[in-house]
Amino acid sequence: MANEGRTPVSAFMRSAIERSSWIRQMFEEGNRLKQIHGADQVFDFSLGNPSVPPPSAFRDVLVQVAGESRASDHRYMTNVGLIETREWVAGRARETHGLDDIDASCVVMTCGAAGGLNIFFRSILDPGDEIILLSPYFPEYLFYVENHGGKVVVVPTDGEFQPDLDAIEAAVTERTRAIVINSPNNPTGVVYRAELVEELGRRVDRIADERGAPLFLVSDEPYRRLIYTDARQPSALAACRHGIVCTSFSKDLGLAGERIGYVLLNPRYARRGDLFGALAIATRTLGFVNAPAFMQRVLPRCGDLSVDLGKYRANRDLIVDGLREAGYEMPSPDGAFFVFPAVPGGDDVAFCHLLRERRVLTVPGRGFGTPGHIRISYAVEPRVIERALPRFAEALQAAAAEHGEG
Repeated sequence: MANEGRTPVSAFMRSAIERSSWIRQMFEEGNRLKQIHGADQVFDFSLGNPSVPPPSAFRDVLVQVAGESRASDHRYMTNVGLIETREWVAGRARETHGLDDIDASCVVMTCGAAGGLNIFFRSILDPGDEIILLSPYFPEYLFYVENHGGKVVVVPTDGEFQPDLDAIEAAVTERTRAIVINSPNNPTGVVYRAELVEELGRRVDRIADERGAPLFLVSDEPYRRLIYTDARQPSALAACRHGIVCTSFSKDLGLAGERIGYVLLNPRYARRGDLFGALAIATRTLGFVNAPAFMQRVLPRCGDLSVDLGKYRANRDLIVDGLREAGYEMPSPDGAFFVFPAVPGGDDVAFCHLLRERRVLTVPGRGFGTPGHIRISYAVEPRVIERALPRFAEALQAAAAEHGEG
């Protein structure tokens, strides 16, 4: 074969490949082990892939909408989405966030929350501008920011994985354009305390007013409706004029593969029209063009439904009780479908190897910006948890003995 010369892959993408998500790496390792040992002998907690199916009415709506489809329903549309879908989202958001002036002009339909975050960052970032992330964070945020010339500034949360407001404010510079929060949080399952988010919102508005330039509080909240306790989910929109929401129906409707979500702009933000226009252009120029037309027509008929939260709650209780009985320590995961326990000795990669030897797949915490922990996704069948718990206990005992903690 002839020498093809230098790689066709850009330096940026080579770096991205090298730093690629630990989540996907462990997921692929799980597939490899399943081929060797059989699927029922591998216990894969690596991927946050919804395991509870969409509500049964969802399929009925799919069939109904497909039966009503006309040729014109599948053509190009305005980049921001169908007006009837945006009006439905706005009505739902008025109730959720307690702001009566949310309307369709606040809504941009997107290809999931990831698509929403990408068009938002593309709209606000000049090269070298900064985005503050709170660790632990969803690792893809790093790539979303870098995709558009931004720089990530990481601020650790406190010992209970709650926002450290003074540390966040100290990290703000003239180049800071947004602070991203994620509650319920991936990877910890923690719900940020509402009073902390509300105070953060007040500080964001104050800083923006003082410097005469926007500073956004961006809430990524695809797990908003997956809360299993009486924890109060805060609203970034209500907390400050510069609050923005990026979200999807991936988790609460179990539709991760359908890639449907939206960006919700704040009706109180004076330059909202400028931002709305930029999001529309970014949607087109990044190649999304518009969110999937079919799913936009489906949502208003079933989007108020939800997966059976009882199944996730039962899994949560099963794994939290089992891990704590084995000796693992973690803050209470009030939402989402993850737990984030600490590991003996602090070497999360080594501990993941211990678990992998027992055919249990988890993700090192360093992939989320917080070494010394592992992420466990309990979006699995209950029998997977039941059969894996003794293996979690064995690994903890082995690690504790190695580090003299047994």
